Amino acid sequence: MFKIEDKELPMMLCGSSIFLGDGLFGFRATDYRIKFYNHPDSMADIFVHFIRKGCKGAHVLCYDNIVKAVKMAYDVEKFPVTASLIASKDISDQLKALSRLEPVLVFVSPSHTDALDEKTLGTLTGEIRNAGMIPGLTTHQPEASIPLLEKMDIDFSAYLTPINKKGKHMIPNRERALNAVKSTEKKVIASKPLAVGAIKPAEGFPFVIEHADAFCPGFSSKDQIDDAYRVLNQLVK
Repeated sequence: MFKIEDKELPMMLCGSSIFLGDGLFGFRATDYRIKFYNHPDSMADIFVHFIRKGCKGAHVLCYDNIVKAVKMAYDVEKFPVTASLIASKDISDQLKALSRLEPVLVFVSPSHTDALDEKTLGTLTGEIRNAGMIPGLTTHQPEASIPLLEKMDIDFSAYLTPINKKGKHMIPNRERALNAVKSTEKKVIASKPLAVGAIKPAEGFPFVIEHADAFCPGFSSKDQIDDAYRVLNQLVK
């Protein structure tokens, strides 16, 4: 577990970007979207298996079917969630939809964060705080953004940014991105901790645990979840 403000969250959160069939997944992307996003019950099944294994928490993207899947999983067992807002969707509508899940922590989108507009970011984090959620910022350019964000008068408590052993999706490179992450005292959650399937948990988890407070891998099967827990249990016992 790790503490953020007066709340606690597990160090491993069940990710949800895999369910969208993001293009980063290459030839598997379409299959993932058909298998999961079009079937909320399949996503809910992954969430439920994950939380039953021990880490009771998930990171959700604010898309209708993913929110629906979490609500379905809540029928089995309620668990804390963190969430990411989508830049192209109305913020108020998203916060209203997310409020049904009672998220602990909600991240502003990377396109808003990395634009580095202090007024806009202040407005967005203020809306999140007013909705009763802890604000966070997602950055895809930590070296460029974090030093400037740290100097701004913005109410937020965490960063979400890519961190993985291979340095994939870490801009401009692994070393410089990590230096930026190390410069902040705010909580850091690693996205893409397994580099979109390019790294096995046994290789990737020790690295992200060293450099982040938490991480959110995505899973396409229960066997993958079981393997992740085997590795995590060895690391934290």
